[in-house]
Amino acid sequence: MKIKAFSYLFALVLITITIFYCSRSPESEGPIEVGRAAPEFQLNALDGGQVSLSQYKGKVVLLDFWATWCGPCRMSMPLLERLQKELPNDLVLLAINLEESPDLVKSFVQQRNVQSKVLLDSEGRIGRTYNAGSIPFQVLIDKKGVIRFIQAGFSSRMGEQLKSEVGKLL
Repeated sequence: MKIKAFSYLFALVLITITIFYCSRSPESEGPIEVGRAAPEFQLNALDGGQVSLSQYKGKVVLLDFWATWCGPCRMSMPLLERLQKELPNDLVLLAINLEESPDLVKSFVQQRNVQSKVLLDSEGRIGRTYNAGSIPFQVLIDKKGVIRFIQAGFSSRMGEQLKSEVGKLL
């Protein structure tokens, strides 16, 4: 009887461990860092449809994590959009809004005439995966999908610095 009970308990523990490891989210795989592959994601675009990081393989991609209430994000957006306009064939800018309603984001984008591809991270899952704990937060990804530069916060020189970093990848 004890062996049978132990067997059931052992099986239950194995099943629990299996479920835990199979259901882990990408953010539990460790921090992002320069030199590692950028975690894949798929998000809804504000203008409709879905966008995945993998569809931009072969291009340099700049992820910009932001929110409408973030003052430094509002200051960085024009710098990033200017960079994208200067390098339209070489750089893809994906502006990833964190945990705000589509209506609020749409209103903000229209008022500010944001031209970037705006993605909605409604649950903040991708932001957590990329460790975007403070915003604005940018991640520069090379043509092979490897993270090459990470920037947190705003600085008046960020446009120049990102342009330099992008130039190294072209």
